[in-house]
Amino acid sequence: MSQETTYTAQEVLAQAQAARDAAQWEKAIALYQRIEQLAPESAELKHNLGLCYFGWGKPEQALHRCAHALSLKPDLWQSEILVAKSHYALGQMEAAQRTYQTALSSPDGSAQARLGIADLAMNQFGDPLGAMQIVEPLLSQPRFAMDAQLTTLMASLYDRDDWSQKGSAQHLSQRVKDFSAEHLRLPNLQLDPLPDHRQKYRSKRFRPRVGLISPLFCVSPVYFLTIAGWRHVAKGCDIVIFNRGHKSDWATQAFKELSSEWINAQHLNGAQLAKQIHAADIDVLYDLGGWMDAIGLQALSTKPARKQFKWVGGQSVTTGLDTFDGWIGDATQSPLRYQGLYSEPLINIRGRYCTYTPPDYLPSPAATKSKTPCVFANPAKVSRAFLKEIKQIQGTKVFIHNQYRYPQVQERIRAVLGKDAEFVIPASHQEALQAVNSHATMIDTFPYSSGLTAREAIAMGTKVRVLHVGELFCERHTAKLV
Repeated sequence: MSQETTYTAQEVLAQAQAARDAAQWEKAIALYQRIEQLAPESAELKHNLGLCYFGWGKPEQALHRCAHALSLKPDLWQSEILVAKSHYALGQMEAAQRTYQTALSSPDGSAQARLGIADLAMNQFGDPLGAMQIVEPLLSQPRFAMDAQLTTLMASLYDRDDWSQKGSAQHLSQRVKDFSAEHLRLPNLQLDPLPDHRQKYRSKRFRPRVGLISPLFCVSPVYFLTIAGWRHVAKGCDIVIFNRGHKSDWATQAFKELSSEWINAQHLNGAQLAKQIHAADIDVLYDLGGWMDAIGLQALSTKPARKQFKWVGGQSVTTGLDTFDGWIGDATQSPLRYQGLYSEPLINIRGRYCTYTPPDYLPSPAATKSKTPCVFANPAKVSRAFLKEIKQIQGTKVFIHNQYRYPQVQERIRAVLGKDAEFVIPASHQEALQAVNSHATMIDTFPYSSGLTAREAIAMGTKVRVLHVGELFCERHTAKLV
C-alpha cells in the first residue's frame, strides 16, 4: 500500500516557486493555492498567483489576484506593474496607462513603469519620440539599459532627425548590430550538436522538421504574407510551431491545422526557449518574430536549429545576429548593394519576397471612390517629416486605424494638419478594409513604409502614393510602386 507523502508549508512553497521559475504555470498555481488556504491574507501569495496566471495567458485572473494583493498591501509595486500589464493584455490601454503612472511614484517600481509607459507611447498611442524621452533616464541604469536601448532603437525606425541624410540607414543598422552583440548573445549556454540528418534527406519517406517561431500567429502580417508558403511546405514537411503570443483567432486556427506540433512558449526566457527549440530537433527554423520578440532572438543567437532564416514578422531591420543562414527578401526590398546593412546573408527570391493571401472578407473594389486621400497606418508610422510633407497636399486627409481613437494620437496629428485631418476608427479589420476601399488613393508613410496595408489597398483597387523610399528593409515595402 502506497503512503501519500506529506510536505510542510515551506516545502510546498519551495515547490511552487520552483515551478513558477520553470514556467510550469498550472503546477505552480495548484501549489500556491494549497499554501493560500493556510495564509489567506498573504499579499505576496496573491501576487505570485497573479504572476502565474499572467504567465499562463489568463490576464483576467491575474488582474483579480493582483488587485486583491494591492488591497492587502498597497505598496506592493510588483502587483501594480502586473495589474498594468494585465490591462494591456486585455486591450484596456488607458487603464494600463493610469496604473503605470501610479507606479511611477514607487522608487523600486518606477523604472518598470517607465518601460511600460514607453511601450504604450510607441505601440498604442503612436508617439515614438515620446517613448524615447520616457526611457532616456534608464539608459544609464545597468538593469534597465537593454530595454531602454531597444525602445530607442525601435522608435528610431519610425521617426529620427537624420532619416533623409546620407549614411543614416548605415548608422542605425550599426547601432542595431552593436546592441545585438551586447545584449542578444547567450554565451554561457552551450547546446549539444544536433544529429546529422543529411543522409535522411535523400529518403523519400523522410519529412524534414520545419520550425516557425513568432508572437503573431493570428490575424496579422505573419498570416496574410506567409500562410500560402506554409501550406505548400506542409505537403512535404512536418511543421513545428513555437507560439510566443497569446492572441487566438481564426488565423491561429489556420496555423494549428497545418502544424504537426504546436508548442506554447510564451513566457520562457531566452535559455529555456533555446533548449526547447533544440529538443524539438528542427531541420530548418524560420523566425517570424524578429524585433517583436527580443527574447526569441536571444534564443536564436545559440542556433538551436540546424538552419535558421529570417522572414516576415518584425523584419524591419537586421537582427544583428550571425547565426542566421539567410535573410529572405527580394531584389527590390533588399537589393544586394545593401548587404552591408545586414548581418544575415541576403537571399533574394524571384518576384516578391512574400505572397499576399487576402481574407474572405476583403471587399471587391468599390465602383466609385472618394478623391480624398487616406492614410491607413499604425499612428507610430505617422512621423514628423511625413506630417510636414502631407501638410503641403491641399485638402482633407483621412486617417484610418483603430488606434486613432485615442485623443493624444489625434492631438499630435491635428497640431500639424489642423482641420485637414479626419479620423475613421474601425472596430475590426474588415471595417478598416471597407473604409480604405472607399478612397481612390492611400498615401504611404515614411520613413517606415506601408507593408501589408499597401498590399490590401492595391488588392481593392486603391492606388498607393509613395512619397519617399529609404534603404532599410522597413523603408522599402513600397519601393516597387515607384
